[in-house]
Amino acid sequence: MTIQIEAKEISKSFGKLDVLKNVKLAVSQDEIFGIIGESGSGKTTLLNIIVGFMDSDSGKVLFESKPMSKPIKNIIGFATQENCVYNKLTVQENLNYFGKLYSLTDKQIKENSESILKLVELYDYKNMLAEHLSGGMQRRLNIACALIHNPKILILDEPTEDLDPILREEIIMLIKKINSQKTTVIMTSHLLDEAERICDTIAVLHNGIVIASGSPHELIDTYSKSKEIVIKAKDADFSKVLNIIKSIKEDKIIQRREEEIVVYTNDSEDLFPKVVQKIDEAKLDLIKLELKKPSLYEVFEFLVKKVQLKQIKQDEKLNEQKIVLPKEEVAK
Repeated sequence: MTIQIEAKEISKSFGKLDVLKNVKLAVSQDEIFGIIGESGSGKTTLLNIIVGFMDSDSGKVLFESKPMSKPIKNIIGFATQENCVYNKLTVQENLNYFGKLYSLTDKQIKENSESILKLVELYDYKNMLAEHLSGGMQRRLNIACALIHNPKILILDEPTEDLDPILREEIIMLIKKINSQKTTVIMTSHLLDEAERICDTIAVLHNGIVIASGSPHELIDTYSKSKEIVIKAKDADFSKVLNIIKSIKEDKIIQRREEEIVVYTNDSEDLFPKVVQKIDEAKLDLIKLELKKPSLYEVFEFLVKKVQLKQIKQDEKLNEQKIVLPKEEVAK
């Protein structure tokens, strides 16, 4: 596949805060590329740099192997997380306004508007004031304004944020429809189930660092190794089961998910029989004990936890280091 957008070692700081740290991305033509991460992970800053609204401290963004320039930026459409439509303008007037920002002629705006309004299912509402549209319709208009100049690449920042499940589904279907017309889509989201359904490729951004990337299927296969061990015990036995899991000498990450204990390890199928044996020896009754293929959300949890544990170990190692002064310095 042709690489359309490439971010090469992008770094960005605000004062002493490092927001992005050597971020590398490669977005293929005609795919839906998702950047997922928690709030504050650097997603919006990265999009602003890609679209050219903000300069990076180091690194560069390439379009089809060429440095980004003003003509290239004109083939990118950007819909921000907050709707940028003007409430006192009609749907059509909003499109006219944004079309003029892209230096389109009246004829181009008219031609593009008709097809775009049909695409986002707002054609019958083109003379309605934006303030009278529902939340989902306003979000669709926001996306329509980003499409008015027929961009090759559409960038969406949290396109389903603050929408109810029904409206969220409408936007997901719209994104798929836009992508089917040979438009590359780059989107951010913190909704992992959504990204798993819609994205061809995903980059996991955590504290300004891309900690993993690949298709949802690849991420699950690569980082789950096999499956996760899910255990549910009676309340009286919960702490006993937890202690048994902790006692097994094998590298693992243990998490509590509501009433269940979830165990991640490099080889869960090797650990599973050991868990069964230990619990059987303790004569404990379980409600559930299974090997389960994790979802993308669970892989994300695992990756973040892994990074956090690594940072904790590094901090502990740093704290253990002691500065020993030379004897002559001590004598002074």
